[in-house]
Amino acid sequence: MSRESFKKSPSNFQKQRGYGLIELSIAAGLAAIVVLLAWSYVPGILASYNASKVTNELQSAIPKIQASYNNRTSYAGLTTAEVAKRRWFSDGMTEMTGNVPTGKILTKWGEITFGPASGNNLAVGTINNVPSRECNNITDALSSNLYVSATVNSTSIKTATTALASETAADQCNSSEANTITFNFRR
Repeated sequence: MSRESFKKSPSNFQKQRGYGLIELSIAAGLAAIVVLLAWSYVPGILASYNASKVTNELQSAIPKIQASYNNRTSYAGLTTAEVAKRRWFSDGMTEMTGNVPTGKILTKWGEITFGPASGNNLAVGTINNVPSRECNNITDALSSNLYVSATVNSTSIKTATTALASETAADQCNSSEANTITFNFRR
């Protein structure tokens, strides 16, 4: 055989179409890394969204409750059913049968309840079964002047005379995945 027959001529090669195995492997690896990075942020984003929804609802509903009780001598008679049925919370958090509120206010994790506290001069709200990430976000909002005092899992994190104890709140929120937050507010 002559050397000439071993030479590769352009007609011996076909033009490559599409991607090769190496290119596809690199693309799949990069896609997996991007998915893993995004997935690690999802719980924090959802926790922030869920907590914001609750705190926004509270910031909207509490002034309505206060206004309704402003001309009364106390919070005697305040109930969760009244808060729900007067639609001081949005329909998205109020349990409904058809278009009629049942008297319950629900979060993703449990109920929010209201009632009179401290000789009926204050109102108390309770949020049950709050996961730790959401608990941390919600307790940050309790630093507002709207709230007189607050507890997480029966441990005081704010009083009428002290500011929000952020580290205590974080310790309590991180101690459980089913936290109970209580808060008091005035008329």
